[in-house]
This record gives sequence, structure tokens and C-alpha cells, in this order.
Amino acid sequence: PNGGFFIMADTSHVEFPYEDIASTQRTPAMPGYNVGEKMPRDWALARWLTQEVGVTAIPPSAFYSKDFHLAKDMLRFAFCKKDETLIQAKDRLKDYFS
Repeated sequence: PNGGFFIMADTSHVEFPYEDIASTQRTPAMPGYNVGEKMPRDWALARWLTQEVGVTAIPPSAFYSKDFHLAKDMLRFAFCKKDETLIQAKDRLKDYFS
């Protein structure tokens, strides 16, 4: 899209081991950590995507001070990268999810 460096993607259809990640990879940086909340889905998916697919996204819940559950099915991807990097990310996503 014109005028931006990020694109939001709906991830509601992506299946991954959410419960395993949410219970074993809690981090103080995640929303809700201080009040004992479970790791948000977008946060867990971003971690899993980096570890398993090799593509890193930004969990939008990181920008919420409350109601971070509203971003649970979204990920934010930066595309202010070299063309080669974007092509590699596309290929990794395609290979993994095809």
C-alpha cells in the first residue's frame, strides 16, 4: 500500500500450538504479564512464526495498554525491507503454509 511501512494481516485461520507457547514462553514484555494474563494469541503466533517459519512479525497487542485481546487475530508485518528480504519471506511463508 502507498504511504506506509507496515501491513496488517488477519491470522484467524492460522493453526499453531498456541497453548504450548502461551504456557511456556511468557515474557515480561508481553501485554498482561504483570497481572498474570495468558500470552496473547498474536504474541504467541509472532514468536512461533519467527522460530518455525523464519519470518518475524510484530504482535499488534504490544501497542495496547488495555483491551489487547482485540488484536488477537492480527499480525503486523514491516515491508520497509530490501526486495530480496521480502521475496525470501514470501517464499518461506508459501513453503510452510502450502
